[in-house]
Amino acid sequence: MCYNFNSKGVDLRKAMKDFDAEAVDTTEYTLGNINAFTKESKPTIPAIVNYNGIVLMPTFWGAQEHPGAPTKGKNLQSENSHTYYKKIEMNRCLIPASSYYEHKHYAVPGKKTPLKIKHEMFWKDKAQFYIAGFYQVYSTGDLGFGLVTTLPNPTQAEIHNRMIITLDEKAGRDFLDKRPIEEFQFPNYSPN
Repeated sequence: MCYNFNSKGVDLRKAMKDFDAEAVDTTEYTLGNINAFTKESKPTIPAIVNYNGIVLMPTFWGAQEHPGAPTKGKNLQSENSHTYYKKIEMNRCLIPASSYYEHKHYAVPGKKTPLKIKHEMFWKDKAQFYIAGFYQVYSTGDLGFGLVTTLPNPTQAEIHNRMIITLDEKAGRDFLDKRPIEEFQFPNYSPN
């Protein structure tokens, strides 16, 4: 699953313009390689959030506060939106990104543990795109997001059995406007 993405080169002013978003906070945002397992003391990952209007605000990666379960709430399967994530499926956000990483596992004869090869995934002809997320309001009032995944398209299937939902500006606006999640699942939607 995707536990790393890159926001190096992301233009937050463009993101705000793409979605007519207002900045809620002037926090120093973390841009560059973002890792789901980095322990943050305050929210710093920029997200365009449909929260009291469309706003750019700092967030945490993780839709649930579970310090003992490091992968819980990091990636959310879109097929479970109406069951496991029913309480947050309409809490929509977009994470500006320039690429993301997936690992392909290769069996190594004579070895129990497969070899993991990291692949960086880009959008063809776009320097910036948006990763779909659902957010949850923490008990502290901060927001945490989980990246929303779907079945892979043929390109992604070569590497992994799931893919995060990546969107352009138009599809991102539809996502924030709370269109049914099924419209963003593969094969109904595919970024390439």
